Amino acid sequence: MSSNIKSKRYLWVDNLKLFACLLVVVGHLYMSIMAGGWISENNILYCWPVQTAYTFHVPLFFVCSGFLYQATAPDNWNAKKHIGNIKKKAIALGVPYVTFSSITLLMKNVFSAEVNNAAPPFLKTLFLEPIAPYWYLYTLFLLFCIIPPAVGRGKRNTLVRMTALSCLIKVIYVGWLANKALPDLLAKVMTSALWFCIGMLITEFPFKKSKRVSAVAAGSIFAAVVISYFVYSLPNENKMVQFLFAAVFVVTITYFFQSKEHYKENGLVSRSVKYFMPVYVLHTIVTAGMRTVLLKIGITSGILHFVIGLCVSIFVPIGIYAIAEKHWWLLLWFEPIKAIRIKKQGKIKGGIS
Repeated sequence: MSSNIKSKRYLWVDNLKLFACLLVVVGHLYMSIMAGGWISENNILYCWPVQTAYTFHVPLFFVCSGFLYQATAPDNWNAKKHIGNIKKKAIALGVPYVTFSSITLLMKNVFSAEVNNAAPPFLKTLFLEPIAPYWYLYTLFLLFCIIPPAVGRGKRNTLVRMTALSCLIKVIYVGWLANKALPDLLAKVMTSALWFCIGMLITEFPFKKSKRVSAVAAGSIFAAVVISYFVYSLPNENKMVQFLFAAVFVVTITYFFQSKEHYKENGLVSRSVKYFMPVYVLHTIVTAGMRTVLLKIGITSGILHFVIGLCVSIFVPIGIYAIAEKHWWLLLWFEPIKAIRIKKQGKIKGGIS
């Protein structure tokens, strides 16, 4: 892959990440409404949308990450570069993971009566059993550690073999190991590697848009949504069923985003993608704080909690990040690599402090 292609901005990835992030925000907010007693866990209006979305929204993140990982990997990748990349990812993912996981656990301890759940053991949670939504960062780092990019003339075949192997691992996990007492880090890697490898595979085998394929993809999504209405009318934790739904939704949704021919380079999504990380890591924290405040002042309407929570989940992190952009030491907690680079350069938009 030529250097000029590697340096390009993949607008479909930006759009897909923001779409998946919005689903995560709404899903967690909806779960907090259920935890607060405003809607029953067995209510189909809760079970169906939440369980359906949860089959595919985080897998879409892994597809995006796998694609960018492979698409930007230099052709002279070797063990030294791989170790260097692991060190870089340890900082880029580890700092926000540890920071915001710690804040969430602290809030669960301090406000255990008001927030969603009581806090689990701190060190065990941080290193062995990561909590939502930060387990994505944790798992992504592990995938970067164990999966090298494919390089050289045979990389197309290598990517096919990697994807096939990860699919086999996924099937083994959902078919036989899902109910076993596996270490959480192992389980998350086994269940997420397939989506990461699919993203890598797309770099060499991109979707090609056609009316026939689009019709099949749209029909598949429609059928999956209808079937999910019946399957997820009540709580259903069957891992194989989740995998089948995920396969349909992930492939078809990725197809529509990746095969779209034109995206606005300076459109709303392109300008908003920088807020992905702050919204992702902060939305549960600010929503929990908002919920506590609303309950303290006597606002108990579930609808108001949802509407206000949605606004707070998106716009408060954006505001915080806008401030952080002007101070490298604040930006450090969201994007440490970028903050360190800015500090070394000694400059930032609007000045540095």
